[in-house]
Amino acid sequence: MFFCYQNAAYLAEKQGLSVTNAVIDALRKAGYDKPGSQKVYIQSTNSSVLLKFKEKTKYELVYQIDESVGDATNAAAEDIKTFASSVVINKNSVYPQNAGYVTTKTNIVEKLRASNLLVFVETFSNEFVSQAFDFFSDSTVEINSFIQGAAINGVITDFPKTAHRYSSKC
Repeated sequence: MFFCYQNAAYLAEKQGLSVTNAVIDALRKAGYDKPGSQKVYIQSTNSSVLLKFKEKTKYELVYQIDESVGDATNAAAEDIKTFASSVVINKNSVYPQNAGYVTTKTNIVEKLRASNLLVFVETFSNEFVSQAFDFFSDSTVEINSFIQGAAINGVITDFPKTAHRYSSKC
């Protein structure tokens, strides 16, 4: 289960509202803090939000990089590890495109994984207009290219049935 908090820092700083505490309380009331419950991932683009969750919970923390990046320094990856155990990047960060064709494969996944960070890629869709021509307008080929070719840990998709179909045939 993924929870994404984009505006938590703004609400805490400008409005005095603690979204972090509200989320922790709601998850506790729902029983997600109990052993054996479903795994919960908290995702944010803001490291301070993730640090607040790290202080108060044991949930998996995911840092979302909301721009295309093709490389990362070892120092940057180690810095991310201080507040998250996983990273979400966009598809273009792994396989940049130009005019609908993949131009290269970056080394961002290798750099992040070398620092023991899990790497998730977003957002996979079934519509052929969202895929590079190199993937033959086939969502399963696209997912396979990222999992087998780029060695990512997981996908974030608008079509979970497609991801399930892929994972059930591996």
